[in-house]
Amino acid sequence: MAALALLPAAARADEPAAAALELFEQKIHPVLAGVCFRCHGDQQVAGDLRVTSREALVSGGESGPAIVPGKPEESLLIKALLRADDVSAMPPDKALRADQVADFVAWIKAGAPWAERRVEFTAANHWAYQPVQTPAPPSVREESWPRTGVDRFVLSKMEMAGQHPTAPADRRSLLRRVTYDLTGLPPTAAEVSAFELDTSPRAYEAVVERLLASPHYGEQWGRHWLDVVRYADTAGENSDHPLPHAWRYRNWVIGALNRDLPYNQFVREQIAGDLIGRQGPAEEYADRVVATGYLAIARRFGHDIEKDMHLTFEDTLDTLGKSVLGLSLGCCRCHDHKYDPLSTRDYYGLYGIFESSKFAYPGCEPNQRPRDLVSLVSPAESERLAKEAAEQVPQAETEIKRIVAAQVEQSARLKLAMTATGRLLSAGEIDDGATVDIAQGSQVPLEHVVVRRGEVVQLFITPRGNHGADSTQVEFEICEIGGGARRWSAADLLTDLLTGNPHADTYGNPATWSFLDARDGPVMLSESLAAIDGRAELRGWRQGDTPSLFVNTSQQAVKVWTSLAPRQFFMHPGPGGAVALAWSSPIDGAVSIRGRVTDVHPGGVDGVGWQVMHYAAAELAAGLAALGDLGQALSRAQRARDALVGRDQSMPVAYAVAEGTPHNARIQRRGEPKDLGDEVPRKFPDFLGGQRVESNQTSGRLELAGWLTDPANPLTARVMANRVWQGHFGRGLVKTPNDFGARGAPPTHPELLDYLASEFVRSGWSVKALHRLILLSATYQQAATGMADERYVGFARRRLAAEELRDTLLVASGELDRTPGESHPFPPEASWSFTQHGPFAAEYDTLKRSVYVMQKRNRRTRFFALFDGADPNASTPLRDVTTVPTQALYFLNDPQLHQRAEMFAARVIGAGAENALRVDFAYQQLFARSATPDEQVIAASFLADYAKTVSAPGAADTERLAWCALARVLFATNEFLHID
Repeated sequence: MAALALLPAAARADEPAAAALELFEQKIHPVLAGVCFRCHGDQQVAGDLRVTSREALVSGGESGPAIVPGKPEESLLIKALLRADDVSAMPPDKALRADQVADFVAWIKAGAPWAERRVEFTAANHWAYQPVQTPAPPSVREESWPRTGVDRFVLSKMEMAGQHPTAPADRRSLLRRVTYDLTGLPPTAAEVSAFELDTSPRAYEAVVERLLASPHYGEQWGRHWLDVVRYADTAGENSDHPLPHAWRYRNWVIGALNRDLPYNQFVREQIAGDLIGRQGPAEEYADRVVATGYLAIARRFGHDIEKDMHLTFEDTLDTLGKSVLGLSLGCCRCHDHKYDPLSTRDYYGLYGIFESSKFAYPGCEPNQRPRDLVSLVSPAESERLAKEAAEQVPQAETEIKRIVAAQVEQSARLKLAMTATGRLLSAGEIDDGATVDIAQGSQVPLEHVVVRRGEVVQLFITPRGNHGADSTQVEFEICEIGGGARRWSAADLLTDLLTGNPHADTYGNPATWSFLDARDGPVMLSESLAAIDGRAELRGWRQGDTPSLFVNTSQQAVKVWTSLAPRQFFMHPGPGGAVALAWSSPIDGAVSIRGRVTDVHPGGVDGVGWQVMHYAAAELAAGLAALGDLGQALSRAQRARDALVGRDQSMPVAYAVAEGTPHNARIQRRGEPKDLGDEVPRKFPDFLGGQRVESNQTSGRLELAGWLTDPANPLTARVMANRVWQGHFGRGLVKTPNDFGARGAPPTHPELLDYLASEFVRSGWSVKALHRLILLSATYQQAATGMADERYVGFARRRLAAEELRDTLLVASGELDRTPGESHPFPPEASWSFTQHGPFAAEYDTLKRSVYVMQKRNRRTRFFALFDGADPNASTPLRDVTTVPTQALYFLNDPQLHQRAEMFAARVIGAGAENALRVDFAYQQLFARSATPDEQVIAASFLADYAKTVSAPGAADTERLAWCALARVLFATNEFLHID
């Protein structure tokens, strides 16, 4: 522990107790709360160590006691802070300053006194629970520096500390900084050049306005909010079911921020948008319902989620408290809050509001199908449409009966003609799992069959006992003898099977192939299937229950109820008869017929049968075509009828919440839902007013929305003002943005925080106005610095966030799709069979912005996990920033990074014939500046040296590979990865 001698002088061991407690209050507890609680607090306990009390520190964790009062040299905490070799460094990402470590040494040497804070921090005296003040910006000595009121608060504190502002940022750095801050994307080289040349006094203000008006603003700041509300596209229970409609809420957040929806309304609609929507106007109803996705996306838990809804309500309350109020409400599920004036009764007063609401059901392992999704059609409009539909159903039923009668009549005519003219060409049966050539059952020579135009050759697959296991692979081919030597094969139907029934051939002849239910005369298979068992590569037609015809269009076998070979045609008979494939002859002449039949579902014991018939009636082709027309008309009529009858089911829906059965909750003793105590009226926490839900007819969400956004509420505006400040400076005025309570860090500039909050409310809760107030300040426009003194406020250099990095790479490669994303290609709900051992785990590649990438709760996307993306299982108010070897390996080895580099290299090579022009183009694109002479030399040397190591077939490939390598090097530079 010799390193202790190098620390600045600290308080002596005989320091008075009052001074030691003051040291704890002013220096120790803010660091514990702001830095250590995230890993060693009440919610997360790494190494089984808590730092939330003196007793916890003395007891220690897996490595032993963290502190030995009076003996800092024996305390593991001090060794960890000093980053000694034999302990894990704490904090793991960035060491504390030497003066902060000295404070901990002094505190432990003084006996590690701990002030009991539960009584001290109450609604009566805790700063965050006091009404928001409207302080006037203070006077300062250096009057020429401030540009907005923000600057006066900052400069006043700096002057008291004997500090001075830094120089303004250069224009290139400032433009890159503000462009990333507001849009998450880099500025173009042209934008940087234009700003550098624009000397007008309002040039920067014009840039801010342009960026605030960009649609990419909502995508960047929507991402910040989605972090806080732990947005995901899956439910989080043990099978992590997809949420196909959650994207609507994500896009609502982005849209609301883009149109600068007042923040109080932004919050109100997320709590009670469905109820607000009923008040009108009608065109805003759907949007407001979608907003309640804020509540609906609460995590689901366990195997059967309905049995653990108390945990979902806890997650809802925890997120509500952190995101809007900056309070840890979840602590009160089992007991009164230990440090803040929140009681268990407060918790269950809010709990009853959400228990009185109906949350959309996402599905889970025992019950796979979603339900209780909320219609985006208003109740009044829905009632009108239902009445209108009811009046139209009888007419639709009449039309269906008419078509069915015509279909029966046409089928009977065809059956008579087929019976009169039919000739058996081949027939037979195959055993379970066997393969047979249809020539083995031939009744006439199949090598030469005379046909006339309009006649029909028909292949039947017939059941043989156990029809449920009769999937049959069919190879069927008819070849013209002489003439044009044309060939008609079932394999020709693999690519465009769904274009119609009847189906044209490859020579342009219409209605050549027909797919028939042959159980009781010919009936066209009428239902097309774009995906079977959730597999888009399987397509087909069916009629009613089983008779079907389908194809595997992929290059791989597909395992469903059996294994279906790649690029093959299949038929499946019904329980009462055959399914048929009919060929209507477009020629007069002779044909040969060949094929094979394979039972591909062994285990059914019985196998299948086949027949090939020739119907020598020239009018049959036209008759089948007419039957096909009737089948299509019937399908249209049935869809129209079904749309009327099931109009509610066809309405657009959202993953949202609606009103349930209003009731008060009962206290769950020790958080156990089966051990119920007193009933608690639905209400707001007592220390914030204690307002109650007076009506027994509603959940109380509408009242809660009003209480949260009441200007008299001291927390809501402060919390959001702090988040916006943090979004621009990387750290909040309150370093614990989700916790403004007693265990949180106090504000570094309390008057400035209240100034921002009061200006926020005065502007009509405009988030964009808050941005302007901050961005136009001289404070924001200072050059980046590494100063960590909390009295200083300025822009600290930061690394690109995961989403910013991915989007920037796509910009560089020229691949970024800037159009908004919507839904994800989840498998059809009817095919869901996710389990704990086979959970949903897909990933969907996209070139759209990262905010639109599908996010799973239980298996995070590797890229976002690698670069410190938000954990969608919990509110993420502030992302960790790690530097680990795997991040460097990403730039060396990742296939996606290599693809971006290849695309960027192609752009660079296309920029000119000279390497100097190309290098300059690369620097302009990536850094918005020209390459320096030294950088030109280094690049030329790199390209030449790399080319010598490459084994490529030609000079062009060698050149391409060298530029790809240089692109990867430039992508990995600090200048590319960081913002000044």
